[in-house]
Amino acid sequence: MVETYTLNSNLTKTAAVAEWLQQRIDWQIYLPNQRVPSVRKLAKLLDISSFTVVQAYEQLVATNVLIAKPSSGYYVNTQAKLAQPNDDKRAVIKSPVIDTRWLLQVFNSTPHHRSPGSGTLPNSWVRNDKMEWAIRQVTQQADDFIYNYGSIQGYLPLRQQFVQHLNTLGMQTHAENVITTAGVSQAVTMIGRLLTQIGDTVLVDAPGWYWLTSCLQQQGLNVVSVKRDYQGPNIEQMEKMFATYRPKLYLTNSVLHNPTSYNLHPARAHQVLNLIHKYDAYIFEDDLYAPFVPNGQALRYASLDQFERVFYAAGFSKSMASGWRVGMLVCPEKFIDDVIRSKILSNSNTPEFGERVVHRLWTHGEYRRQIKKVQQQLYAAHERLREALPKIGLIYPEHTQAGMFVWVDTGQDTGELALQAYKEGWLVAPGHLFNPDAIASTHLRLNVSTTSDEFLDWLGGYLSGSNYE
Repeated sequence: MVETYTLNSNLTKTAAVAEWLQQRIDWQIYLPNQRVPSVRKLAKLLDISSFTVVQAYEQLVATNVLIAKPSSGYYVNTQAKLAQPNDDKRAVIKSPVIDTRWLLQVFNSTPHHRSPGSGTLPNSWVRNDKMEWAIRQVTQQADDFIYNYGSIQGYLPLRQQFVQHLNTLGMQTHAENVITTAGVSQAVTMIGRLLTQIGDTVLVDAPGWYWLTSCLQQQGLNVVSVKRDYQGPNIEQMEKMFATYRPKLYLTNSVLHNPTSYNLHPARAHQVLNLIHKYDAYIFEDDLYAPFVPNGQALRYASLDQFERVFYAAGFSKSMASGWRVGMLVCPEKFIDDVIRSKILSNSNTPEFGERVVHRLWTHGEYRRQIKKVQQQLYAAHERLREALPKIGLIYPEHTQAGMFVWVDTGQDTGELALQAYKEGWLVAPGHLFNPDAIASTHLRLNVSTTSDEFLDWLGGYLSGSNYE
């Protein structure tokens, strides 16, 4: 039996099932008057007894969350109290709600093999045999640093190693212009606050990283988008956006772009930088997927600009371990003092223990061997999808590089698809999440490492209608 969801182990099974269903009603997966899964189906999905499901359903009936209809099943009561969505008017809320908030919540309860919409690699792909060794090595030296705050800018040997790495990619800087962050996400937040004020406009790619848009909107910023294709942003549209909105910041990831796995064309990169200078703006370049590029050979804005107008961020959450939350940020020299001040005022410093572990692993040969293996696995996964997608009537996108994702056009509204998939035990990432305006989309982001043959069979059946005949 495939375990599709994880129940709360701190509760009795009956209470855990009731909590599980209540959450999905709160998230508006199941709407008022809508039938919830049958007793038998939910028992199968959760790998529990039908008796337990009946007890949970009856408990929800007793609390007016569900209504039992004889010979028909259980339905969401029209009077059921739903969790209130974020009432921030800037937040994008759709009904039924499959938004960033929902997706991040259910990531934690859906296993990888049922998550073709996941944004991470399976643990088995990134597990490093030297992880425990590195932790032991750092632990043995803990007395030397654990009782002190450490460097505000971050562990110096790690910053120096990062500078050496950037040199091999054609980017010249020094450790004094590098600070460590709690992942790329903290870097986004700090630079957003540094360069903008509430009500200012920032520019992002469409499609683009859904968390980024939500984070910027939460800061009170007006987020507008420019269409992104296999060469980069649409330059004509971008110039219109700059002339109309005067955005102060363009946030993008140029290498193995999320969700398309496209790279950046040199001519387009030069055009973008010309606009950045013309309109006195800056670029925040997220290079989180850099480890998956063989030999690191891909064009970046920072390699052309050399950190004059580019803030460059990278990290290890995709390639080493998400739990360490260690990011690296390079700033134009004139901003470094302001960024350090922002870090001090936000969380003083980042934990040195994790930075030391990352440094140990990064400078050990096993990490390089592991990354090379991941690159090979990603390439093989893309080749598999290149053959498999046409068999269910889909086209593998031309110009896709061997990153984590494939951006597939299904020809159907993927918001509705995502809802149905979730009800049947799959977590997918529909296209509207990747646009700031949440425009309905026919695209789907597939994680090549977690898109199984079983899911492709389901997807083919859904698209053809045979699943519901």
